[in-house]
Amino acid sequence: MLLTDLNFLIRDVNRAGRAFTGYGRDELIDEPVSIIAGTTDVIDEIVETLVRGEPWRGDFALQTKFGTRVYGRGSAAPVVVDGKTRGYVAVFVDTTKQRRYASTSRVLSRLLRHDLRNELNLLYGYLDTASENTDDPEALAALTEARDQVERIVGRSDQVRDLRDLLEQSYDAESRPVRLGELLEERVVAARKRFPDAEFDLGRTPGVRVYADDLLPAAFDALLENAVVHNDKDVPRVEIEALDRQTDVVVRISDNGPGVPPGQEDLIFGREDVDVVHHGTGLGLFLVDSIISNYDGTVWVEENEPEGAVFAVRLQHASDTTLGENLSEPVSEG
Repeated sequence: MLLTDLNFLIRDVNRAGRAFTGYGRDELIDEPVSIIAGTTDVIDEIVETLVRGEPWRGDFALQTKFGTRVYGRGSAAPVVVDGKTRGYVAVFVDTTKQRRYASTSRVLSRLLRHDLRNELNLLYGYLDTASENTDDPEALAALTEARDQVERIVGRSDQVRDLRDLLEQSYDAESRPVRLGELLEERVVAARKRFPDAEFDLGRTPGVRVYADDLLPAAFDALLENAVVHNDKDVPRVEIEALDRQTDVVVRISDNGPGVPPGQEDLIFGREDVDVVHHGTGLGLFLVDSIISNYDGTVWVEENEPEGAVFAVRLQHASDTTLGENLSEPVSEG
């Protein structure tokens, strides 16, 4: 954080600001803010915005004392006392490491998509060749299982790619009020199209808003998918209901599948120091737990009676105001 006067000369900077820039306090006091500007365009934009009496918010590049470039995200605003602007205050958060990690992630993702996929395709071809050149039933069975494993690995790599892309796209998304009833109806309709052999029943939903962002649909999609793809019944049945508890709402997704083995309630969400996909539920539930936690919500699993599992999601109300009628009409299987 730093303070400037009306001429944008630095008047004070906190310890984190000194560490961020590499300058000592005496080296910054009375200097223009341009001393730490990585790009003049952003500094000009900040100054013009503040002079208009408006707050500024965004990303910036900063030049340290040692000539290196670091990156941040923050805001700046006029300091108004007795109706008059006396100076300006700016608060920034260092995102340099985050940017570097994101860049590394993109490189690793390209390697995963390109190099690994090419190698797996070669392996798949070798397995086919081996299968065509043997009549041994045991060998054919083993080769078939190996080919199925290769297909699962390819599918898992595609899922990792899709999830990473989704997370990157939503990086700048801010949480906002979301109409829960409408969102659930949309996700159930999408699930019916994706899984036409399953039955979905959406009960009455409270007409409230919850605190979330663009990732919430993906979380419910993953829960509905989990209720179907890990179901051992000829006709998977999934029931969705929501209970308004005044300050929060709990969405319960119940299925008629095999349930969750005792002791694996945390394991399936990747909360333990083990391979998050070892249990066989894939990355979907790990994503759900991460998304819901970002809204200060929780997700857990319970036993369903007489069989199956119930995945419950607790979300906070965005406000105490309900939208329209208190309850929307139920959506039944049609």
